[in-house]
Amino acid sequence: MGILDKVFGKDKSNTAVETRPCTHGVLVPRWDSVDDIGKEEKATSYFCEACNETFSPVQAQALRDSMTERLPVGDS
Repeated sequence: MGILDKVFGKDKSNTAVETRPCTHGVLVPRWDSVDDIGKEEKATSYFCEACNETFSPVQAQALRDSMTERLPVGDS
């Protein structure tokens, strides 16, 4: 494989990337009605900015409740 292939991304030999599951740490509420914007109890879904996944209000609450178990712990 030539150097130009490596420069232009044709070298696929080192493409293994370690991926961790998303912690869904930032869930953004979404509303169906403009009048409901800002009223947390009227949110119809929640969007994770990290992985672009959408959750129902029940799922979002479950994620919030389990946040401390899901967040990675740093080395001290």
